[in-house]
Amino acid sequence: MIMTSMRVFPSLFIGRRDLVDAVQIDLENTANVRAAFTCGACDEVILVAEDENAAREVVVKCRCGEYNQL
Repeated sequence: MIMTSMRVFPSLFIGRRDLVDAVQIDLENTANVRAAFTCGACDEVILVAEDENAAREVVVKCRCGEYNQL
């Protein structure tokens, strides 16, 4: 599994990305995870996917309140 830290940015963003709210993820109970993405501020796992391409189209709002993107 590849762990990638996302970068934090201000909440005002312009673009065609979809906003996704992060939920608590337990990597041990999640099957077929090839890529996991962590919050750039608190290092919590905020998104899992098959590969990095899935994370390129979204902005993820972490539970700590920060907005993250690749």
